Amino acid sequence: MNKIIFFLAFFITNDALSQIEIDWFKLRDVYYKSEYKEEIGGYFQTPYFGEGVESLDNEYVKITGYMLTLAPDAGVFVLSQNPYADCFFCGYGGPESAIELTLKPGYDDFYMDELVEVVGILRLKREDVSSGVYLMDDAVATRK
Repeated sequence: MNKIIFFLAFFITNDALSQIEIDWFKLRDVYYKSEYKEEIGGYFQTPYFGEGVESLDNEYVKITGYMLTLAPDAGVFVLSQNPYADCFFCGYGGPESAIELTLKPGYDDFYMDELVEVVGILRLKREDVSSGVYLMDDAVATRK
């Protein structure tokens, strides 16, 4: 019995320690450069990330923000630095102030603008930024 408790405690503690807690200020370290792309026959805004953000690519991170339930039945959720009325496409911030979420099953029952903490694998999106520059896979969201 003690071995099982130790085993579970080790993995719960180890998992919690492996997360990198980040904030929205850190994610601002991105700039865009207009580059010509043959395949689209025009210019495209390519994101370039600072060293601090680059080091987060494919890492297990934790961040707090507002849940945007854009199409919950289709699994379209976004974590935003700001509530919906203040999000980047409404006036404040930019694409770096939102993270596209792929939530694990069972973690999709949220209201618009609900304050949540999300843990998952952060990925930097360099090519197709039509929907943002940050993605989070295997995300688990909890209410604050």
